Amino acid sequence: MNADDLGLRDLRRCFDGRIPAVVATASASGVPNITHLSLVHEVDNERLALSNQFMSKTSRNVAENPQASLLLVDPVSFSEYRLILRYERTDRRGPVFERLRDDVDKVAALSGMRDVFRLRSADIFRVESIEIVRDFDVPPARASRLQNAGLTACADLAARMSRCGDLGAMVTVALEGLDELLAYRHSSMMLLDEQGQRLFTIASHGFPVEGVGSEIEVGDGVAGAAALTGRPVRVGALHQMQRYSDAVRRAFEREGAVGPGQDIPLPTLDHPESRLAAPAMVKGELIGVLVVESPLVVAFDDEDEAVLTMVATLIAQMAQLERAEQDAADPPAVPQAVEAVADEAAEVHVRFFPEDGSIFLDGNYLIRGVAGRVLWSLVQRHVATGQREFANKELRLDKSLDLPGFRDNLDTRLVLLKRRLEEREAPIRIERTGRGRFRIDIAGTLRLEAHD
Repeated sequence: MNADDLGLRDLRRCFDGRIPAVVATASASGVPNITHLSLVHEVDNERLALSNQFMSKTSRNVAENPQASLLLVDPVSFSEYRLILRYERTDRRGPVFERLRDDVDKVAALSGMRDVFRLRSADIFRVESIEIVRDFDVPPARASRLQNAGLTACADLAARMSRCGDLGAMVTVALEGLDELLAYRHSSMMLLDEQGQRLFTIASHGFPVEGVGSEIEVGDGVAGAAALTGRPVRVGALHQMQRYSDAVRRAFEREGAVGPGQDIPLPTLDHPESRLAAPAMVKGELIGVLVVESPLVVAFDDEDEAVLTMVATLIAQMAQLERAEQDAADPPAVPQAVEAVADEAAEVHVRFFPEDGSIFLDGNYLIRGVAGRVLWSLVQRHVATGQREFANKELRLDKSLDLPGFRDNLDTRLVLLKRRLEEREAPIRIERTGRGRFRIDIAGTLRLEAHD
């Protein structure tokens, strides 16, 4: 492409942060300064906004001499472009500042530095010229998923999801459908906890580790940033921004020690390059976050945000519907005590730590928190009375679960617990028997042990 035909819209891949931009300025006396930029934002086809976080010398130079030179590198073709800029103004509020601050917050969430990595201002420059420094053959553009599959694929996925009778089934259908119909090979669904402080993985698809039950704090990583802002968050250069917070970079599950405070690894690719998180919201309330990953650089665009937001919204609506139906359901009958019957199989050792609700089965960590306390309540009742059939409302009366009154998320915790037991091929399983009802199946004789 001829340099005279280039506009900023032709350089959009250069703004995704995989390869940092280089900006050069000079003082009034001609003393140069060169620095790297993590973020460059397109304002329109004639202007760019540069993030001003630690660029005090650059700011002083452009105040004296408004000329600047910017070097950009295309992360796919590795073509290089030199832009001659002229400083126009500095924004500390307004729409351009807010959009750039969102981008900075995204990087801060990935690096675990939300408290220190903050945007001071957005420096606006007009682009006076664009020069092609090195021009390599550009790989053929990847067709968007909607171009490949068409709107009929989105309609098919929505129809499949609409036929699901509960949240657990819908999440499974959604993740499998995203792969089969729209080629999102790697996806996961995270739900907001009862306190609104953490996200926990309820299901995943296409990852080496399923990661059901893994958690991150709201605000951490791409998913946490989407939860915090209530807007989709897209990163096309994860390799460049790989300094995750501790919650995001857990590498393995520590199964050697038996005690509280265990962690489950998040579902992720070994070397992801792109990640997109779409908040699942209904009536302005955050329910969770839908996440997709890709090993390809700059794999997602605005169309992907729209598709994932649609799917996430359908999941949020189902979660709210289940909650409303459970609230409206009649109270269950008080279960009658029955004679306990021992299963004819090996002993199953269940260890519980009240400190954080951690549960271990035969020495192996299973889960913690509300889901762990739910399982402990179920096995205690089974050992005491032989009870196998339960109702959700019955569990809500159990004070030991420490459920908040305003929103308990018990239904989603049961789905999480069911999936985690299946993932670990545990000798205890949960099977749904009807709306708001389930049973536990135990392949063995339980031996319970609680630690103070």
